Amino acid sequence: MKVSICIPQYNRIKYLLQSLEIISRQDYPNIEVVVSDDCSTDETREQITKLVPLYKFPILYHRNSRNLGYDANYRKSIELATGDYCLVIGNDDTLNGEDAVSFLVNFLTHNNYPEIGFSNFVEAAQPSITVQRAYATALLGTGYRVALQYYSCFSFVGGLIYKKSEFDKFNTSKHDGSIYAQMYLGCLMISSGCRLFSIERPLVIKDLEVDGKERKSYKDTIARRWKDYRAQDGGLASVIHVLLSAFRDAGKISQDVVYHIFKRIYTVTYPHWILDYKSNGALPAAVGLVSGMRPGRNLDFGLLSFGNRIKLRLYYSLYSVASLCIPSFLFMKMKQRLYRFAKKRK
Repeated sequence: MKVSICIPQYNRIKYLLQSLEIISRQDYPNIEVVVSDDCSTDETREQITKLVPLYKFPILYHRNSRNLGYDANYRKSIELATGDYCLVIGNDDTLNGEDAVSFLVNFLTHNNYPEIGFSNFVEAAQPSITVQRAYATALLGTGYRVALQYYSCFSFVGGLIYKKSEFDKFNTSKHDGSIYAQMYLGCLMISSGCRLFSIERPLVIKDLEVDGKERKSYKDTIARRWKDYRAQDGGLASVIHVLLSAFRDAGKISQDVVYHIFKRIYTVTYPHWILDYKSNGALPAAVGLVSGMRPGRNLDFGLLSFGNRIKLRLYYSLYSVASLCIPSFLFMKMKQRLYRFAKKRK
């Protein structure tokens, strides 16, 4: 079995080179590394071109003729792959453990080659703490109910795994520009009959450090001063729209599905980000999220029945007040437990 490590690349070549050095330690022999370069403006092309003849595994390097944006380049990195399976990581992520690919191949072989999955991961700054989105190394099933339960596990691209032949059947540019194309594809594939699996072992290290520094993240851009305040939805409206589209395209849309998506976003994801912003000293950003997430602002809100719209407005009010009132130190103390609860909640 051939495994492609697919990396959508844009700048940050130092992180990518560190990642590739770690990947070169893998003990599984049949690996290729696919780098889809979205017109990087740094030394990506020069550095990778020099590395290709020296690297332990074949590197398939492709530079796009124009900047495609995150979603299209994510898909491009998988389109280019020639392996039986594709394991996707960000360009500042890498593999965790020299036998990570061997472990994955062993699971796939002994479970009749399932079509789509995800693994746990660790963060480079806290390698001893596993970020859990998987609670078992197992087949999880198929169908729209499974997709509804596990869609949030596709929000982080590192450690997403696709059977290449199945990915090719569902691959589409429909939600390029949403930054959640992988969530759409995951839900569409699972709802349409692809078998989902999870790997409890953290196969990926997230957010590598170069020169003792992490790359810039959302924490560097959120509003901490009231003069920078603005109403914003944090991308959650896009998540809702993409999910609704996936279930609609799979022929599984219903009022129950629409309500389930809205309810989970407003009772799990939305309060989590309010608390996260507050814990990072960004109360203006938290208040901006409350304003930006007013249900009536969402273009898909009208898909809910009258009764469900009333219930969602009540959830919005309750969780907004509660999240703004909960002390940040209490959230930080309970963060891992809350994360675990949110990931397990149906």
